[in-house]
Amino acid sequence: MDKSLIGTKTNILPRIDWNIRFFGAHQQTVHSNWSMHKESHHAFEILIVLEGAQETVVEGEPLIIKKDDILLIPPGFEHTNKCISTEPMTYFCAHFDIDEPSLRMEIMKNCDWIYEPSNPYHSQLKACLQQWLDIFAEPDLLFAKAKIRAQIYLFELLDVLVDIQPLHKDNRTNQSMTTAKHAKEIAEAIKRSFKKQCITSNDTEDRTIHIQPIIASLGISPNYGLEVFQKIYQMSPRKYLSDLKLQEAKILLQQPEISSFEIAHRLGYKNLSHFSRQFKRWTGITPTEFRNKTNF
Repeated sequence: MDKSLIGTKTNILPRIDWNIRFFGAHQQTVHSNWSMHKESHHAFEILIVLEGAQETVVEGEPLIIKKDDILLIPPGFEHTNKCISTEPMTYFCAHFDIDEPSLRMEIMKNCDWIYEPSNPYHSQLKACLQQWLDIFAEPDLLFAKAKIRAQIYLFELLDVLVDIQPLHKDNRTNQSMTTAKHAKEIAEAIKRSFKKQCITSNDTEDRTIHIQPIIASLGISPNYGLEVFQKIYQMSPRKYLSDLKLQEAKILLQQPEISSFEIAHRLGYKNLSHFSRQFKRWTGITPTEFRNKTNF
């Protein structure tokens, strides 16, 4: 090896700075006249019909999902489900949530809604769903092990979804893309402001993050921005900022060399007691109790 080259090249993996949730996953058999009321999720919903057939009405447009068809509904779309087969229907569905705006947008942009067996991506998607179904076949599997596997399989599904290219241009998705784009821009601007706040050391600077000026700085009406953000993320921008603070607080509290006072300052709180009260509202325990539980 040429020693003169040592230290001239560094390969760095990307930092993972997102939350991914997997929830509401179940397999169910329902009677022939079963139906679900209208609902809308902050999360993605993915569903496969194992037996029978289902009609899903998304934003007023009916979709027919037959046996082995896979349905993917992006966040923020109102929909209803009902069984349309004469026999009972069996299905599996799961909800997953990603707080990384660019990843959410990529999946939403390329979503084909229904993936029939003839679709070139169907086999990959079905293989991912089958792994979740296989967990049910191991009733003696430790709960912690089942959670780990479920999370691993979710990452494998996401790996498939980010590579998918749409076969059809769907007006429903296209019409929502402007809304989703604006919500994404707002989320990224809030995150940038928050990250900047965390590294600012000027004690005299006002560290309060004001949401409406951030939205206005993007050329978006604050009222419209609040509306579209709520539609896409199913939470207010203020709640999104609060979640960012909680995530960062947990990370910082696991670093013993950083004092609680410094953490409160980085997160924009004027004093430690205010931060402690807010952290307890978030988690039910004080920052000191959290630190003692995680740093051992």
